Amino acid sequence: MVDTTGICCICGTEGKLSFEHVPPAAAFNDHRVFEADIEKLMEGKWAPGERPTEGSWKQRGAGRYSLCGKCNNDTGSWYGESYVQVAKQAMHLLYRSNGNLSLAYPYGMFPLRFLKQVVTMFFSACGPGLQEKNPDLVRFVLNRDTRQFPPKFQFFAYLHHPESAAIRQSGLTGMKKGPNKQHVFSEIAFPPFGLIMSVDGHPPVDHRLCNITNLSEYTYRAWDIVYLKLPVLHVTTVLPGDFRTIDEVNKDITENRKVGDLLLNAPISG
Repeated sequence: MVDTTGICCICGTEGKLSFEHVPPAAAFNDHRVFEADIEKLMEGKWAPGERPTEGSWKQRGAGRYSLCGKCNNDTGSWYGESYVQVAKQAMHLLYRSNGNLSLAYPYGMFPLRFLKQVVTMFFSACGPGLQEKNPDLVRFVLNRDTRQFPPKFQFFAYLHHPESAAIRQSGLTGMKKGPNKQHVFSEIAFPPFGLIMSVDGHPPVDHRLCNITNLSEYTYRAWDIVYLKLPVLHVTTVLPGDFRTIDEVNKDITENRKVGDLLLNAPISG
C-alpha cells in the first residue's frame, strides 16, 4: 500500500498528498510505465537498447505522491495546459523529421507558464529538500505572475530521440568531468522533452543543451512564438546526463572490460 501522506514538495505543508504526473498526464504520460530496479541495472543485469526485466509497472504513468491538493490544483490549472501544448508541437516535429533536427524551430507558447510547469516538475522530482532550501523558487511557482527568478538556477532542454525508449528522472546529482569541471543538476527525461535543472552556477552537463531560463522574462498572459534550437539527444541508460547512443554504450562496456582484464592480469610488483 502506497503511503499518501508526507510533506508537499512545493509549499512544505505536511498532510495528505496527491499524485503528481511528471510530466502532466496529457503530455503523453497517460499510460503505464515500467520502473526498472536501479540496483539490478547497476549490477549489469541489462543490455543497452533492451527493456529491463526487473522492476515494476506503474499503472498511472510517471510521477509520485508529492504535492498537496492545493499546490497540485493551482499549478496544474495555471501551467499544465501550456506545457502540454508545447509538448505536442515538439512531438510532431520529432516524428515528422525522424529526429533529424538541427535548426531553431518556432513553438507557439505561453513562455512563462511553460517554464513554471518545468520548475513544478522538478520540485516533485527532487523531493521536499528543494523547497526547504529555496523559498525564492517556491515563490516563483506559487505566485503565477512573478518573474523574479532565483539566479542560482538555470534550466535547459533537449528533445528525446525517437529511437530512445528509456525515460529517467533524477534528484540532484553531482558529476565531475575532467579535473576542473563539476556539474550539479537534476534531470527529467520523458518524450518529447529532456529537461535539466542546473544549480549554483555550475555549467550545463552537456554544451549542446538549450538554455530556457530566459522564458522567465515574459509575463503570465504573454503568448509568443519562440524559436528554440533544441538538440535531439539519446536516452539509453538510467545515468543522469548520459546522452550516449546504444552503440556508444556498448563500445564503452567492451573497452572497460578490456581495461579490467588488463588490470586483473597485470603482474604484482613489489
